[in-house]
Amino acid sequence: MELKGKKILVVGAGITGQAVARFLVQKGAQVTLNDRRPDPGAFPIPDPSLSCVWGGHPEKLFLSMDLIILSPGVPPHLPAIQAAKAEGVPVVGELELLSQTLSIPIIAITGTNGKTTTTTLVGEILRNAGLDIFVGGNIGRPAIELCTAGQHHTWAVLEVSSFQLATAPHFHPAAAAILNIEPDHLDWHPSLEDYIHSKWAIARNMKSRDSLILYAPLKSRQPADLSCAVLTFSESKAPGHAAYIHRGKLSWHLPDMALTIPIRHLNISHPPLLLDMLAAGLLAHVAGVPGEIIDESLRSFRSLPHRLQSIGTVGGVHFIDDSKATNVDAVKWALKSVEGPVVWLAGGLWKGGDLSVLFPEARAKVRALVAFGRDAALFESTFQTLTRTEKVSTLKEAVDMAFQLAEPGDTVLLSPACASFDQFQNYKERGKAFASCVAALVSKTHEEKTHAMA
Repeated sequence: MELKGKKILVVGAGITGQAVARFLVQKGAQVTLNDRRPDPGAFPIPDPSLSCVWGGHPEKLFLSMDLIILSPGVPPHLPAIQAAKAEGVPVVGELELLSQTLSIPIIAITGTNGKTTTTTLVGEILRNAGLDIFVGGNIGRPAIELCTAGQHHTWAVLEVSSFQLATAPHFHPAAAAILNIEPDHLDWHPSLEDYIHSKWAIARNMKSRDSLILYAPLKSRQPADLSCAVLTFSESKAPGHAAYIHRGKLSWHLPDMALTIPIRHLNISHPPLLLDMLAAGLLAHVAGVPGEIIDESLRSFRSLPHRLQSIGTVGGVHFIDDSKATNVDAVKWALKSVEGPVVWLAGGLWKGGDLSVLFPEARAKVRALVAFGRDAALFESTFQTLTRTEKVSTLKEAVDMAFQLAEPGDTVLLSPACASFDQFQNYKERGKAFASCVAALVSKTHEEKTHAMA
């Protein structure tokens, strides 16, 4: 892809947009950085030679470009983008730019849930094998930094989202994983079918020498024109599965690797995370890592923060932070994994999905639901016939209310089923705020005990 001298618009001035702009300036392009947010002071400008347009997406600007590059999360159906496409202006994303530039092999990981855990784990395994790797993508470090920092790495391990795959028609990983596909981001994708199509796009350019690691129930939905090798993993043993859970053990059964790890020897036991481990082991095997290093790495791995993370106990009530659960499927796993009774905290910025799949667990385990945030009313109205529901504004109010409703032995579970952007910058900030609220309860309870004893 020839970039020198081209007029290129980068839409979205977040971390990825800034990294893309820096790369394009290095390549000699005439770069304009554009964001709908009005305050330029909110963004560090990555290069003084950049032109910047804030506060909207002027159609005239888009039509004047040779190329438009969208940051992850920028919806391609914006009117200015559609107008540019109609006039023949190419519109792509960061991954497409990467695919036209990068020469080292890529391991790409997508799915509705589990992407960050699996990407982190694959990175750890490959590092433990002594490989020089880059870990990034949707996980936090922009993938385009691979091209600005040089291409000396053995592998690039990238978490990739449906947003990124939707704008990368030539993206070609050497190994990839689809961990699961459940309804999500229906506020961004025009339909569930479009979301599903974007996930399968991870494999559209893979060849017979490449390997796709696939959650076994998705095998029946596999596109007919898929050319790569497919290795499946599952929560149960069945003919043809390359990795599975059976009789309390994780097992990998391949012609050149046979590995079994008792779950009791691992630091985690939640079913979704165990499936992530199966996928990570297969990806590492495809990358040439010996079984003994995969074994050692999985045994030492600990879950990432904000994923069914125990925060502590106050007055006999256990608090669990599952702030990363931003969709219905993640909450379903959480409610299944946590022992009842549960006081469930849910709410925030609703992304779409079918809340009715949570009804069985809500009836069986949820003592009360405390809904908070912008779309609290949706949760209150959906679940009020199944369990006690309370609606509040903020997360702090939700934690205080949950503690009042809980009884000793109960679990207060923050598993929001929503994005955090109505009140927080991201799910991490929301999880940290939850922990702070619990810490405040600990202090308050201690003070009350001290006062009572005085």
